[in-house]
Amino acid sequence: MKKTLLTFVTMCLGLTSQAQSAGSFPVFSQEMRNIASNNTSIKAAHARCLAQSSAGRVGVGLPDPEVEVAYLWGSPETVPGRKNITVSQSLDWCVLLGRQRRLANAALSSAEADYRMTFRDVMGSADETLVSMVYYNRLCKELTQRASHAREVMQMYEKMYERGETSLVELNKVRLNASVSEAELRRAQSERQSQSRQLALLNGGTPIEFADTLYPVSCSNLPPYADMEAALAGSAYMQQAKAAQAMSEAELRLAKADALPQLSVSFEGEYIKSNNYSGVGVGLSLPLWGNNRRRVKAARATAAAAKMEAHDTTLRLSSSLLQLYDEARSLGETAVSLERDMSAASNERLLRTSLQQGQISLLDYLLELSFYYTARTAQLEAERDAQLALSRLRAMFY
Repeated sequence: MKKTLLTFVTMCLGLTSQAQSAGSFPVFSQEMRNIASNNTSIKAAHARCLAQSSAGRVGVGLPDPEVEVAYLWGSPETVPGRKNITVSQSLDWCVLLGRQRRLANAALSSAEADYRMTFRDVMGSADETLVSMVYYNRLCKELTQRASHAREVMQMYEKMYERGETSLVELNKVRLNASVSEAELRRAQSERQSQSRQLALLNGGTPIEFADTLYPVSCSNLPPYADMEAALAGSAYMQQAKAAQAMSEAELRLAKADALPQLSVSFEGEYIKSNNYSGVGVGLSLPLWGNNRRRVKAARATAAAAKMEAHDTTLRLSSSLLQLYDEARSLGETAVSLERDMSAASNERLLRTSLQQGQISLLDYLLELSFYYTARTAQLEAERDAQLALSRLRAMFY
């Protein structure tokens, strides 16, 4: 179990070794380690897994032997009393053939698979939350600069108004622009605070100071699809499906062993005055009514269904992987294209200089600036959407 937990914590640093072989696919390493260690859902799932491991070992041994002692008084008085002693032991074929132990091992694998799914869910949620935190850190930084510029323009127009160089209508425009900029910043800060609380919840209630404005990997840096598809066999989904199939097969073998005639051996003694009798006995159940056959039939149907479900899981995972991979690649290309276009067409500083020199009107300045800010926000959102797609792709391998 310790080895399994170590493997899980290692997986929170990226994809499995097969997927990493063709290129790096990093995540927020330190934060993910902290969450993997502190998250209460993971701790509860770990405790439940240990409890199920202990419970699975119940019944792997033979049932306890039975001892019966009886004293029978004779009647009439001339008949001597009699003592009977019986020691019996039931022989469970499920235990003798190792079927019960195999079922216990399968139950343990199923418990570990459930734990792995809990781990995957938490790590996937943490990954997306951290991506959102980077986005809001970037957005708040951007909106802080916008609000600062809006205040500077407002102060410039207030001085111009005092000198009689502009009208109150123009001054009100820049005041409203500054007010809107401040409102957008406060809303983004509120959203960032909400994400920060979610991050603290994932970290077991302990806040995480997270001020990063860089994503861990470029939108266009994707490992080869073939390597990711090969790594899919080790994902939490497949482990759970395989564990369910192994569990149903173990239950089928157990049902078959349980359908055998039940055997018991015993030592019996009968002691009468001057006459003692002792010997061994053998008992055998007679499966006349078909209950065991029906149990085997039901177990066989369950095993067949589990095998079909495992195959279905494989197909669905392959389809989901391809869909997420294409989505991440497409969104990544969009984000890179927008970043390139924005870098080549940045007019913010030029617009401000033109306004200060009186080359454009205030209305033109605000309209052009609004257009630029809308495009810049779209770029940030495109990068976030691409990174969230990468996050969902990574989450398949936690």
